[in-house]
Amino acid sequence: MRKNVDVSVTGIHSRPGEPTEKIVTSSAGVYEDMNDGRRMVEYDEEQDAGNGVVKVHNKVFISSDGKSMEIIRNGDTKNRLAFSEEHEYNTEYLTPYGALSMKIITNSFDFNENRQEEDMKVMAEYELEMDGQVLSDSMIIIEIKNAETI
Repeated sequence: MRKNVDVSVTGIHSRPGEPTEKIVTSSAGVYEDMNDGRRMVEYDEEQDAGNGVVKVHNKVFISSDGKSMEIIRNGDTKNRLAFSEEHEYNTEYLTPYGALSMKIITNSFDFNENRQEEDMKVMAEYELEMDGQVLSDSMIIIEIKNAETI
């Protein structure tokens, strides 16, 4: 079943020597229960990158057991992110300026679903590393709400 949803994404990033950065985006999206039991949310987002707007198409896959999540991002930047409790994931972050090799180390992962309200919330706390150095301690919170059958 496909549903129209509102997607709110909050990213919180703490970098050594810098103030904590919080980015909140809201988008219209589509939710779908996949045949293999996973849940998929698809949405577009735009972020101000200082020198222009960055446009990205996102697909978020939540595992059937609710214990992991994968985000596939395409557009001005491209990457694949994977999160599950105490999991390390190597990824290539592709930008218009070149590719960056990074590692995501998930410290905690939580998925909550309210079937009556048709709301979901996914949260992952993680470290982002490049060349063995921690770039940031981060958190991503994805809230999916207001579903309507299409």
